[in-house]
Amino acid sequence: MKQILSIVLSCIVLALVLPVAYGQQSDNQTNFDMSTNQTAAADSPEAVIGKSENLTITDLRYREGSNQITGTITNNSTNEQSSISIYAVLFDEDDSFLGIAQGSPLVDSLPPADNSPFSIDLLSGFGLYALPEEVESISHYTIYARGYEPFF
Repeated sequence: MKQILSIVLSCIVLALVLPVAYGQQSDNQTNFDMSTNQTAAADSPEAVIGKSENLTITDLRYREGSNQITGTITNNSTNEQSSISIYAVLFDEDDSFLGIAQGSPLVDSLPPADNSPFSIDLLSGFGLYALPEEVESISHYTIYARGYEPFF
């Protein structure tokens, strides 16, 4: 049951993220918080943190040697957040869509005001993901996060 719910939720997030990945506005929730709070080398891809309801992403770091993006996710709501997924929508220097990679925090759920480190492996994901040669051509990426209040 949990796997089915996870697949359904991933499909919903994919439907919300793909219009943004192709440069289209899906609705008013696609406003961007342009503050990246990123620590990375000068030649690392540029990061944009997309608006993520109830969750804040900080301390972004692109780790070229391991093909990962790492950071910290914080629950800024008054309710516990579970089934948290973090998505990186990847683009090349021509703003062409390369793929989507998915990651998750180290913990299954976050109480209000709590945080957890996360990582996204750029060579794996769901449905659409970057191929090894495409990872080398990443110019910039947008990060989104989604969590849900537990059902019980």
